[in-house]
Amino acid sequence: RGATVFVGPPRRNRGLPEMPPSGDTGFIFGEASLLHVLDAFRSGRPVLMAEDDDEDAEVSIMMSGSDVRPEHIDFVTQHARSLQVAMGPALYDAISGSLDQIVLDNFNLSRPILSVSARGGGRDPTSSADIAQALNAIAAAARDPTAQALSCPGAIPITRCREGGVLRRAGGSESVVELANVAGLPPMGLYATMRASGLRTLRDAAAQWDLPFTSTADLVAYKRQGAKIAERTSPPARMPTRHGRFTAHCYRSCIDGTEHIALVKCEAADAGSLQPFRATDIPPLVRVHSECCTGDVFGSLRCDCGPQLEKALEAIEADGCGVLLYLRGQEGRGIGLGAKIHAYTLQEQGIDTLDANKKLGLPVDSREYGTGAQILADLGIRDMRLMSNNPKKFSGLAGYGLRIVERVPSHVEPNPENIAYLRCKEERMGHLLDLNDKYGHLGLNRTLPSDLPMG
Repeated sequence: RGATVFVGPPRRNRGLPEMPPSGDTGFIFGEASLLHVLDAFRSGRPVLMAEDDDEDAEVSIMMSGSDVRPEHIDFVTQHARSLQVAMGPALYDAISGSLDQIVLDNFNLSRPILSVSARGGGRDPTSSADIAQALNAIAAAARDPTAQALSCPGAIPITRCREGGVLRRAGGSESVVELANVAGLPPMGLYATMRASGLRTLRDAAAQWDLPFTSTADLVAYKRQGAKIAERTSPPARMPTRHGRFTAHCYRSCIDGTEHIALVKCEAADAGSLQPFRATDIPPLVRVHSECCTGDVFGSLRCDCGPQLEKALEAIEADGCGVLLYLRGQEGRGIGLGAKIHAYTLQEQGIDTLDANKKLGLPVDSREYGTGAQILADLGIRDMRLMSNNPKKFSGLAGYGLRIVERVPSHVEPNPENIAYLRCKEERMGHLLDLNDKYGHLGLNRTLPSDLPMG
C-alpha cells in the first residue's frame, strides 16, 4: 500500500499542540484549560466549549444556571442560538414528572419537548427577564424537584442528557451536565450554539470576552481516567465469513447492557491478541457500522446499509489491517426498529427521511459513538483510516487518544428505491456521496419524485 493520504481538514491545527504521544491522556487544550473552565462555571460565569478540535467545530456558550441575570441571557442570545437547559436523566425525570403536561400528538415516539417557566412567572421565550427567572426556578427545582417551582409550557426548553454522559455521547447537553457534575453542582446547565463556528471563532471569542475555553475531547479525556463504559464479554475467536477471515471481539455496554462485536483483521498480530493493533504502526482501516436489521439482514433496497457492510468487510480483508465495529442498538440512526418502520409510512407519502423523523418527534440522528470509541481504543488503535461518508461521525474522538488520519469514502451504487434517501443524506445531512459525479450516467433523476419510496 502507498503512503497514507490525509483527506479533509488536518487533524491538528496551527496554534494547537501536537497530538499526544502513545500512552498520553488525549487532552487537546490541556487539563489546566479544563480546570479554568470548571472554576468559571462553578462561579456562574459563561464558558466556551468546542465540539472538537477540527477547524469547523461548533462552539457553545455554557453556564451553570445558578444566579442567572437577564444581562447574562442578553449576552448569550446576542451571540448564540437554540438556548436550552440540559439536565441529568434522574433530575429531568423528576422535574418532568412533576409538571402538568398536555400531549398534543399521540404518535410522538420520543419524550415530548418541554419548556418551563417559574410558576406564576412570565412565559415569553424572547424575554431575557422571563428566561432568567425560569433558570433560577429550575435551579430551585434541582435542589427540591417536589417544590413545584415550575410551570409548563414556558420560556425555555429543557432537555434530558444521555445516561453515561460524554463517555457515551459527546453532545452539548451531555457536556454541560458533565461540567456541572465535575464542578460539584446540581446536574443541569444552560447552553447555546454560537452563530459562528470553528476554532478561530473560539479563540477570538475567548480573547474578546476574556472567557475560558475547552473542548468535548478534553472533557472526555478527563472523565475517562479510570472510567469504563464497555467491557469484554468473551475471549477473541476466529470468524470465517464469505468476505474473508476475521477475529471476533465481543463487548458489552456497562450502561445499558447492549452487546457489540468487532471483526478484526490484523496480519501482524498474534492469534488471540486482545490488542491486535499494538502490533503494527499502520493505521488500520476502520468501519463503525450501525445496526440495520432491514438492510443488513433482509437486504432492504430502501437504504445502503447492507452493501456498505459487505463493501467494508471486503475492503478490510483486502487491506489486511482493519476492523469492522458493529454497534447494536442503533437501528434507524438510533430511533429503533418500530419507529423506523413508522417513518417509512410517512416517507411513502413523499416526506424525506429527515422530516419523517422530525414529524414523529424524533431526532434526525441519535446514534452514540462513545462506546465505539472506547472499544477501538481497547483494541489498541490510535491512528485510523475511517470508512465513512459522514464527516461529523465522531465528536470528542481525541479524548480517547484516537485520531483520524484519512477518511475513506464508503460509496455504493444507488438504486431507484434508495436514490431519494441518499440525496437527502447528501443535500440535507452533509454526507459526502458525490451522487451526480459518480452515478449520473445511470439516469437516476436529479429530482425527487413524490411517489418514489424513500429509505
